[in-house]
Amino acid sequence: MKLLPIVEGEGDLAAVPALVRHVLAAHERFDVELLPAQRRGEWPKVKRQFDRYFQAAALERAPVLWILDFDCDECVSVNDERSWAAERARVLDPGIPFDICFMVKEFETLFLADEHTTRAAFPDIPADLPFPMDPEAIRDAKGWLSWARPKGAAYKPTMHQAKLASQVDIKALRERSPSFIRFEQSLLGLLKSGAVQ
Repeated sequence: MKLLPIVEGEGDLAAVPALVRHVLAAHERFDVELLPAQRRGEWPKVKRQFDRYFQAAALERAPVLWILDFDCDECVSVNDERSWAAERARVLDPGIPFDICFMVKEFETLFLADEHTTRAAFPDIPADLPFPMDPEAIRDAKGWLSWARPKGAAYKPTMHQAKLASQVDIKALRERSPSFIRFEQSLLGLLKSGAVQ
């Protein structure tokens, strides 16, 4: 079956498909064809133009998995925003399996929740520097990763995000990341929904 990922930022274009493939492999699902990811920007913009973006995605006639950061000023309730998007998608085209997953507060929060993998990727993070106890409370996970590394060795999404996404410890994220749990459930739910007729 086919699956269309829709993402927020430039780094996500490679990172979200990498994470999807990583999770699919963990579930021994090798029958999914990932279509090229579509980039649509942050949630406030997406919400304003949701109908147009969703109708464009529906042209692919494939289940849609939309992944966005949840770090905007208007980002208050994941459940409310997710319900709103699901209802709009049903109204626009009930034949397109759809789910939206918000990463609280951003995709890189996953890397703060998986300290072992992140330290392996960035061995220059001081061994005595503690990782955040509650990664989803960090507003700027990208900034935290850059701050944790030596001066001049900043975290760069287009350089690091996909590599880390393909290596994260799924078991660790299931234990520490509510956003990852939602992501995995969304992905598996779309696979159960079947292909678009």
